[in-house]
Amino acid sequence: MDRIINPFSYKGTVAINSSKSFFQRALAISLISESKVQLVGNSNENDILTALKICEKAGLQFKKTKNSIKIDGKLTNSKKSISVNSLESGFCARVFSVVLSYLYNDVTINGIGSAKFRSFNFSFLSQLGLKVNAKGLSLPVNIKGKMQSGEIKIDASDGSQLLSGLLITLPFLSGDSIIHVKDLVSSPYVEMTIGILKDFGIDITNESYKRFYVRGNQKIKSSKYFIEGDWSGAAFHLVGAAISGEVKIHGLNPNSLQADKAILKALVQCGAIVIVNEDFIEVKHFKLNSFLFDATDCPDLFPALASLASCCDGISIITGTSRLINKESNRARSIKLEFSKIGVKVVLKGNHMYIHGSKKIKGANTKSHNDHRIAMALSIMATVSKGSIKINNSDVVAKSYSNFYKDLEILSA
Repeated sequence: MDRIINPFSYKGTVAINSSKSFFQRALAISLISESKVQLVGNSNENDILTALKICEKAGLQFKKTKNSIKIDGKLTNSKKSISVNSLESGFCARVFSVVLSYLYNDVTINGIGSAKFRSFNFSFLSQLGLKVNAKGLSLPVNIKGKMQSGEIKIDASDGSQLLSGLLITLPFLSGDSIIHVKDLVSSPYVEMTIGILKDFGIDITNESYKRFYVRGNQKIKSSKYFIEGDWSGAAFHLVGAAISGEVKIHGLNPNSLQADKAILKALVQCGAIVIVNEDFIEVKHFKLNSFLFDATDCPDLFPALASLASCCDGISIITGTSRLINKESNRARSIKLEFSKIGVKVVLKGNHMYIHGSKKIKGANTKSHNDHRIAMALSIMATVSKGSIKINNSDVVAKSYSNFYKDLEILSA
């Protein structure tokens, strides 16, 4: 669906949706632990529903309501093989490939759309006694064998999701394991995984995120888990308020382990008014200056940061564009192309994105590139545009934030 966003200013209060990063991890832990758990939070985002569908096919019994999922614990699927589709969720493909390989002797993971063109390297699983069959680094992948504990070496230079899959799975094996990690990026996401596991009573220690010690035969202790609000989706509203208006968002944990909480640092650095409270986060517009920001460990912030930089005086520099190739789109190129249509100059050089602030943002026909974060970034630019911004395939926001446009309407002055 195409959507036209008319010029507006941010004004109002909204309760943010639950974090899909937290929800997906909690579902994976619930599946592999085979324990009775209640997950409290809204779960209507496409990526969460994909994870839930995978868990259901694996035999997980649950009852879903508007604001919670009650999980029975015991798996009903007694088959030794399973084939699942992760759709366009890279997280589900990577994490559940490890989780399911513990539960089943024959696992096939497939995907659709952009997932078919993303890179997936599952070869490290051979160190756990498994046989991996795939054509290059693409889906589908087939994994056979009985998983064994032990020492594993993994290259995490392309992302941390496979490492998260190991951290979620290995505590439930009969023996202890050690993971040696090379060139880890997105370490906040690993910290998040370890934090969630700790909330469930699972203990993992590490040495500077280069070596992880995982004790086997662990059991989860939590029976009710509250999913915190999503900083990734909230970042767009916070930026929208910084460039035009004001907003107050409830449901965000100011002490969150989510990587995208780092948006607050960028907002403060460029001069926006930021008020952090235990009950809400409030942002107000003020004169904005250019900023320098390293988004290597929080690459999902790039689109929101691009919107922010577009409205700052001067040239802002965002580092970490190498992390944007293996996303729903080639995110760096998508930002450069679509922001140029609305009057913003974006230069890509090396591992950096240079964004020239503009006071002449204009309306235009744009494309989301089937990327939920590109669609949201373009949407909030209507707060400063001289005309309407039309976005092709805007419904893609449902991947991570199904109520984005409903909340945007609430916050439109």
